[in-house]
Order: sequence, then C-alpha cells, then structure tokens
Amino acid sequence: MGEQLKKAILVIFYSAGSGIMLFLFTVVKNVSNLLFSLLAIVIAVHFFKRSSSTRSRVVFIVLAVLYFLICVLIHAMITAAKTASH
Repeated sequence: MGEQLKKAILVIFYSAGSGIMLFLFTVVKNVSNLLFSLLAIVIAVHFFKRSSSTRSRVVFIVLAVLYFLICVLIHAMITAAKTASH
C-alpha cells in the first residue's frame, strides 16, 4: 500500500505543477510565458521518465488538464468579481 500511495502523491504533485504552469502560460502576457511553457514540458518529461505505466501517464495528463481548468475557473471568478464591484 505504501508504494501505491507514494505513486499517487507523485502523480498529484507533478500534474498540479504542470497544470499550474500551463495556467500561468495562458495568463502571463509577456516573454516570461515561454518560461512557464518550458517548465510544464520539463515537469511532464521528468514525470514520464519516472513512470513507465500507461495508467499513471494517462492519470497525469487528465489531472494536469483538470488543474489547469480549475485555475482558469478560479481566475475567471476573481476577475468577474473585481469588475462587478466597479
């Protein structure tokens, strides 16, 4: 059970990092957004080197997209709340 828990935690952290970097890539409007894109790719490549199972890789991609969408939703709600108060 310990090995599976470790694997699950690694998938969660790697996918969260990649999802957040993809979100920052879409939000930042200057040259540094390329850095966020490269970091997302490096995180994904590093995870794919560590994990050889197809299931873990699919879960990583699904969770990364899910984290990205959650961050976009939170950002949209915060932006809407700021513009509605003015």
